[in-house]
Amino acid sequence: MLKKALFAMGALLITAFPLSASAPDSAIPPVEILPLTFAQSGLSGPGGERIRSDLADAQFVALGEDHGFADAPILAQALAADLERQGGPVYHAAEIGPFSAEWLGNHFSGITTSNGLKKVGASLQGKGLAMPFTSNVEDATLAAGFIEANGTSRLWGIDQEFMGAPMILLDGLSRRTKDEAVRNKMLGISEADRIALGKLAFDDAWLAKANADDFQALSKAFAGDKAALSLVEALAASAKIYQLNNSGSYAASNELRSALMQHYFLENYKKSGRAPTVLLKMGANHLGRGTTPVGIYDLGSLLPGLAAANGKKSLHIAFIPVAGSVRSIAPSETRVTAVKPYEDEGMGALLAAAGITVDTLPATGHVVIPLTAIRLRLSGKQKRDLPELARFVLNGFDYLVTTRDAKPATHFEDWQP
Repeated sequence: MLKKALFAMGALLITAFPLSASAPDSAIPPVEILPLTFAQSGLSGPGGERIRSDLADAQFVALGEDHGFADAPILAQALAADLERQGGPVYHAAEIGPFSAEWLGNHFSGITTSNGLKKVGASLQGKGLAMPFTSNVEDATLAAGFIEANGTSRLWGIDQEFMGAPMILLDGLSRRTKDEAVRNKMLGISEADRIALGKLAFDDAWLAKANADDFQALSKAFAGDKAALSLVEALAASAKIYQLNNSGSYAASNELRSALMQHYFLENYKKSGRAPTVLLKMGANHLGRGTTPVGIYDLGSLLPGLAAANGKKSLHIAFIPVAGSVRSIAPSETRVTAVKPYEDEGMGALLAAAGITVDTLPATGHVVIPLTAIRLRLSGKQKRDLPELARFVLNGFDYLVTTRDAKPATHFEDWQP
């Protein structure tokens, strides 16, 4: 049994008894719960000190999240600030497509972050599902930190272009042609998507229906325009991923999406000099080591070997609350999101297996739980009995950052500049 944790000098330390008699206690580090504070300026508290001690030799910091929280992008800003203090540029790989990242970067180029946010918010009016994650103010603010005043970008969009992306990207594409019929077609697709996605009618979105003939016609219309053709190619790749998923070919869709993410990641990696330091933030499924809950090796499994080749390591941090509030997709006649209560049973099961009750955690604030000690303490059966995501987090990440009081993300539709 664990004794109830007591805060002393701002630190909470829980030492659990061994869960396996086969390993001597001295060989297993204690299970710890370390208070963590973070802000745009960096990490603090015992948990911050522990993570910061691992940043010195980390080439990649992979922050895997459950989506819809304000906390995760702010934690990412803190990690970026502490990484930058070590010298050299830090790049940010985000869960958006490369052309959506370029669109976002253009909105922040040459102006303050505050004015850039106003510009993004205005552009997303009526198009709240154009970018599912950077449609949240905190994520857009994180991205803005990697756009230089002169427009130089350290922001990597390494995912597919999402279902709603044509609402913003085809407007730009339409301005690249003098053919009025082609221009009107692009604007028509954008407007039809705005209407369909406003009703959450994903099957009616263009990327869910566009076929090879549609993309061939687009390629013909923009023949000779390298930038336009690159966008058409990216949209075609995204359409294939979506349509495989919609047809029930989930494994093929996941494999194709992962391959595309790794392609985009390596493409940016090679352009950014020798051994660039990269902060990644995206869904936890993508960033843990090992086989993911959908049965593939995703981007997170690529990182350790790349880092080791440069004498460095990849640090994997999961941000998954156990309770609080979350921003969810919930469209109505006037909105696309809603704030809902949140309770994650998977992380609760992981903590329980380690002998930690959820009410042991502080009612507010965040904590860091190093996962190595728990991995060493749990038997094979205990790990197998965990929910799939909890088992993946335990085996694939170095730290779990959690809270009982998660804050919901701020969607631009609710933002008051």
